[in-house]
Amino acid sequence: MTRILGVAVAAVFVSAGSPPWVKLDDALAAAASTDKLVCVYATVPATGDRGDHGSPDADKALASKEVAERYGEFFWVKAADKATAKRIDAPEGGSHLVFVDPDGASIGAWGVQMGGEAVVLKALNEAKALYQPKPVPWFEGEPDPEDEQVRKKLIVYAFLDDKEVSEKVVKTLEHPWIAKDHDRVLFVRKYVLDSPLAKQFKIASAPTLVFYDPTQKEAQREIERRKGEVTAKQVRAPMKKYFERRKKALSEGK
Repeated sequence: MTRILGVAVAAVFVSAGSPPWVKLDDALAAAASTDKLVCVYATVPATGDRGDHGSPDADKALASKEVAERYGEFFWVKAADKATAKRIDAPEGGSHLVFVDPDGASIGAWGVQMGGEAVVLKALNEAKALYQPKPVPWFEGEPDPEDEQVRKKLIVYAFLDDKEVSEKVVKTLEHPWIAKDHDRVLFVRKYVLDSPLAKQFKIASAPTLVFYDPTQKEAQREIERRKGEVTAKQVRAPMKKYFERRKKALSEGK
């Protein structure tokens, strides 16, 4: 009886010292409202082969004081099942920490089967270094929507002023979740609301973002517009809509 009680107490202690695990969908939803990555501890590969699943060394490291101090920097998911492992494309070869952004796209995977705290901390540091804000690569002048090179990208027109809300909008455009696709977007900023471009889009206030698809017919080119302060999730939604549209068009040979 005493031995059983001791095992139960030990189990509670280990549980209390582990990362705050949540389901993958919940973690992705939470990450969309922050600048944090989702850290998935995968103990099985995407293939579902459980031959070398789990790592006592990694388990101990994840429960350590040094790693516990970093819990708040990520959203934590444990993938001990094939379905979750497959969604994050967990690699074979023992336990891994797989870091994904709110889209579920992998930032990278680090093997943690052996090496303890040092290997886990190294993975946390390197993943964070890959997911950082980046300056907006503003387009000089005004892009020609009929230009063949321009038509390969989404255009985001940013009508701004010198107020704090406009500064926050720019910060949102620098967000890591947005920055990962900076090279697929042309960002155009305008500070004059009576400019020809502002009149073309009937802009009445700043800040206003206009998401514009140059591949569509004139009347259908505006995907969406956002006025005032925006979140990364609100910016990402029309971006994804454009990317999915382009992917479909390319698959159809258009």
